[in-house]
Amino acid sequence: MRILILGFILCISYTHIEAQNALFTPFLASPLEARIGSFYQPSKDKMRLDIGNTVDLSVFDTDSTWKYSIGTDAFILTRLRSEGNLKFPVETADYFFGFNCAAKGIYAGKPVGLRLRLSHISTHLVDGAADKNGIFVDKKPFVYSREFADITAYMQLSSLRLYSGLSWVWSTQPRDIGRLIPQVGFDMSIPLIKGIDCQAGYDMRISTVQSITLPTHSIRAGIAFINEQKKGTWIGVVSSFGRNIHGMYSTDQDAYIGFGFNVLY
Repeated sequence: MRILILGFILCISYTHIEAQNALFTPFLASPLEARIGSFYQPSKDKMRLDIGNTVDLSVFDTDSTWKYSIGTDAFILTRLRSEGNLKFPVETADYFFGFNCAAKGIYAGKPVGLRLRLSHISTHLVDGAADKNGIFVDKKPFVYSREFADITAYMQLSSLRLYSGLSWVWSTQPRDIGRLIPQVGFDMSIPLIKGIDCQAGYDMRISTVQSITLPTHSIRAGIAFINEQKKGTWIGVVSSFGRNIHGMYSTDQDAYIGFGFNVLY
């Protein structure tokens, strides 16, 4: 774990970061992707705030059809509740960072891609989960941390990108977390007019906590306002049902529909 943190800091400190889109585009609906954005859940009066980025530290190619990259991911997923007057106390925060390597090219005449991530994630209750006396009333804090590898591959079929993947958790606390997490999903992007695309995605992953196995379905659908470099803003509907994505609440089931935005970078 210490080696992973040290390597992460050294790469950020001494590597030239390229100011361009990442070779491997993050999946739109997958909950564990670096993004900058927020969405509101009216039925629960909760908010999600995501802050982070995935950056290619080096990109190279060996021929005209394949490119390769080495990069890093760093982001935080937070859940907030509303107290009115633009006050949003933070209830829980999940920290994710690690390294990735990716390949992108042509196989059987179709655009394809592959990504491997080595990552750490930990989660914490924050002061917004406590009452005025500082007592955590809904959940009690505990140590939640895991190190894992996940590999994901996709194939682009016109405007549709199909993908599947598998995560292997090699170290975890608490220890009642399933070690293998399969994942499938798709993204789609359909141009409407110049600078405006319809973008949607679906992601499903199956995880086990305390010997209970549940799928988590994540859906996003909306409109992207983008420039020629595919950077801009996405606005739309966000939905999830299945296991709660936040580690402190991972034993709970969750279901919501919300609306919000992402910054496309």
